[in-house]
Amino acid sequence: MTAIILAAGKGERLKPLTTQIPKPLITVAGKTLLQRNIDRLDQSGIKKIIVNGSRMGDQIESFLENHNQSNISFDYINEGEEPLGTAGAIFNIIDKGLINDDHFWVINADIMTNFSFSAIQLNSSVMGHIILVPNPVHNLSGDFCLEGDRVTISGNQRYTFSGISYFSIQCFIQSTQRYFALADLLREHIEKEMITGQLFHGDWLDVGTADRLEEAENICRRRQNNE
Repeated sequence: MTAIILAAGKGERLKPLTTQIPKPLITVAGKTLLQRNIDRLDQSGIKKIIVNGSRMGDQIESFLENHNQSNISFDYINEGEEPLGTAGAIFNIIDKGLINDDHFWVINADIMTNFSFSAIQLNSSVMGHIILVPNPVHNLSGDFCLEGDRVTISGNQRYTFSGISYFSIQCFIQSTQRYFALADLLREHIEKEMITGQLFHGDWLDVGTADRLEEAENICRRRQNNE
């Protein structure tokens, strides 16, 4: 099973921390965000991980080259100084022939979660499956709705897209255009009723700002004290 870790974001909201280091290599309780997600994917049985990078991406490439989890194979792809976007990155990875599976996981590098990345059975009419979470304080209006297991644009209750998704490669091959943002590609297929989803109530945190980085440190500190 293959997973893509999207790690090319500029980390503007975490400056000055991200002036000299890319956001995925920021540490929380002594471990980088990238390493935390690699560990979680490894625990879920993922055997191949593809990581993209952009500005200061050489640091991410060096990190992966020195990685010692020999049961996982890594591919790194550098997008140059300007990232291609969350959807653009996946289109690029597919273009490079790095995806050998019909289905694959995608996760944002700047989240912390205990989600289990087990294989999901998608029928032929479903292009992808996304993981939604209860709305955090920074996104109270949410992103998408659920009607049963179908994701919709409108509804009575909106939830937040977690940055975790499971795609059929056909979702990108059959797309009507080459999108920059993953949310826009999702909307195309949601309108065709081709995206399913689930609400995840486990541990999840988007470590995208200094305040949330501090929150992540506090969470890890409390866990260590309780062990």
